[in-house]
Amino acid sequence: IGTNGAGKTTLFSILCGFLRADRGSIDVLGGAPQPERLRGRLLALPQDAILSREMAVRDHLEFLAQLQGMTAAQARSDAARVLELFGLHDLAERRAGALSHGQGKRVGVAQAFLGDPELILLDEPTAGLDPRNAHELRQAIVSERGRRTVVVSSHNLQELEAICDE
Repeated sequence: IGTNGAGKTTLFSILCGFLRADRGSIDVLGGAPQPERLRGRLLALPQDAILSREMAVRDHLEFLAQLQGMTAAQARSDAARVLELFGLHDLAERRAGALSHGQGKRVGVAQAFLGDPELILLDEPTAGLDPRNAHELRQAIVSERGRRTVVVSSHNLQELEAICDE
């Protein structure tokens, strides 16, 4: 938790290996934060994730799953799983460019749950969502307890208390 400019997004970028720390050292899942070493083990939702506007939601999720190394069949199956987990079946065939901000945000969070990552980083996952969608998203995140570690950044302490168990 922290104010704007506190470094939450920067820290997540360092943990993912997208940025280098200018001093000190960091250990992520037993080693240095190198994207090649973390592929499939660590997934992240950047604060302002952008979906491919022309792709259907299902196609987008399947494409990202294949980038993790899944076969086409595995990608189809896992995309269906996260569509179900996040209540997105009604949006599966819709082009991402036709989604509302909140719908796009939910798809972005869903993509962070593709595969079987050990660690998921969610940077302000409910920012801009209406109360109902924010609640549903928090419930989906909580439903994954015990399966993986999810680290959430937010400005909202009440939200973090509803999601986090540590």
